[in-house]
Amino acid sequence: MSRAERQNKIQKKGRKKYLQITIFVLLLVVCFAFLYFFNIFPFGSDILAHDRLNVLVVGTDSVESKGRADTIFVLSLSPKTKDTILFSIPRDTRVMIPGKGMDKINHAFAYGGIELLEETIENLMGLPIHYYGVMDFEGFQYIIDALGGISINVEKDMYYVDQAGSLKINLHSGQQILDGEKALDYVRFRFDPLGDLGRIQRQQKLVNAVINKLMNIDSMIKIPNIVTSLTEYIKTNMSPNEIISLAKLMKDIDRDKIWVETIQGEPQYIDRVSYLVVDAQEVERRVQYLIENKHRGLNIEVLNGNQIPGMAHHVASKLKELGFNVVNVDNADRFDYQKTLLIIYSKEIKLDEYIKQYFGEVEVIRRERPQNEMDMTIIIGKNMLY
Repeated sequence: MSRAERQNKIQKKGRKKYLQITIFVLLLVVCFAFLYFFNIFPFGSDILAHDRLNVLVVGTDSVESKGRADTIFVLSLSPKTKDTILFSIPRDTRVMIPGKGMDKINHAFAYGGIELLEETIENLMGLPIHYYGVMDFEGFQYIIDALGGISINVEKDMYYVDQAGSLKINLHSGQQILDGEKALDYVRFRFDPLGDLGRIQRQQKLVNAVINKLMNIDSMIKIPNIVTSLTEYIKTNMSPNEIISLAKLMKDIDRDKIWVETIQGEPQYIDRVSYLVVDAQEVERRVQYLIENKHRGLNIEVLNGNQIPGMAHHVASKLKELGFNVVNVDNADRFDYQKTLLIIYSKEIKLDEYIKQYFGEVEVIRRERPQNEMDMTIIIGKNMLY
């Protein structure tokens, strides 16, 4: 399997049905939701006035100084529709940093702090950043330790020593309770063939475990004590009331409908430095498509009508990337369909440029919605090839 194929496989596996978000946003949402419910803070802010709210989340080795940005996420959501997307930006992404030239995106934070990183991301994604949150390694460890550790199935032995960076990682495979230091080692490790993409996958896995732990009654009791130390480990431009508003908003969002997207590119070495090289125009186009996309959550089925093995699964994977919820992949009633057939049951489905570009010439039929609540059936014809 080529490196590009491995990367594509990781991207597909990354789209889970649960809220996968960084420790910072996780803690703000959960902790301040409890504060709101306990009436510790008054409620009210202008955060809900945004048509689209974008929050930059950064995990770094230092909040106070301009350290290295180890984790970069953008949480984008609509306060009105509750449509939510979590964009994960690999730290090795090669971008244009204003005033510095082409470099890794995490270097923007080292060069100019959160302000320069914000500007760089806005230029890359075409999104305005309204709020930010920065958490350092010490804060990360504090939260995990305060919860009594996190149960994680470490998928393999992880060993790495960096004398210059004072980093030593030594984890053994298997189910275990990770304290703050070991949990940090787990999410920082990236010295395997998957590199930064594997590290992002582990971050998401750990955060899911933290969410489950926070839902435990014993953990809920500890939340007030954790909150009292938040300001020591977190830097944000959100006021307490704005954080509460975000918490209340997140509480009402269906976790199953959150879209998780990792910025995609091609791993390359340039001047002996490893980068994830992206097409900036394609990144912005993809971001805007996901934000404007009306297809996410619509149920479709893909049927093979041309007898090419694996064709239905290939098309289904592409449609999942476009936001459709593929609920059935099977063979059609026959294998002699000459032209791909789209049977559309939902009025919400529009044949936008993405679909037209992918399918090319198709036959379109509109029918009443069947009892199985399907929104569209796609029967692949002989005009579609790999």
